[in-house]
Amino acid sequence: MKFELKLFVVSSMLFFNGLIASAQEYSVIKDVDVLEKEKTVLKEDYPHVFIEVEIRDVQKINDRQSKVFYQKGNQQYEAVVNSGREDLLLVATSRVINEKEMPNIVMDAFKNSKYNSWNIERTFEVTTPYTSVFYRIDVSKENIADEKKKFESLFYTHLGQYEKPPY
Repeated sequence: MKFELKLFVVSSMLFFNGLIASAQEYSVIKDVDVLEKEKTVLKEDYPHVFIEVEIRDVQKINDRQSKVFYQKGNQQYEAVVNSGREDLLLVATSRVINEKEMPNIVMDAFKNSKYNSWNIERTFEVTTPYTSVFYRIDVSKENIADEKKKFESLFYTHLGQYEKPPY
């Protein structure tokens, strides 16, 4: 069970690797070598799953969590893990999807939100170990006063209801 959880975590982490620009600012974590060790173990134990995975980047989100960007074939993924643990416990995985793949009810909810004038940067299908699928829309807006771009990540259920961020 422990290796299955690690496999799921690393899979999820690799899912989000392709998205370097995100809705939050990140700093690169120092323990990438720990992740590389995990990746090596998983490739040896589960070659049918991890042989084609390429970890692109690891970035610290906060004191407890890190985001792993990875790619499998042409598909880009992100995984959020509790980085303070040796086993990199999975928090959520996201798969980059085309805006046209988003359910209409989710896009309608976004269009009726206070962020409807913001630019859509990326869209994701998100899963956590304990919930069903939900969706993330990364948006940005230019702040003319200080010439900086502001980013937000918006989460919606499959029914179009806004959801608090899981991480």
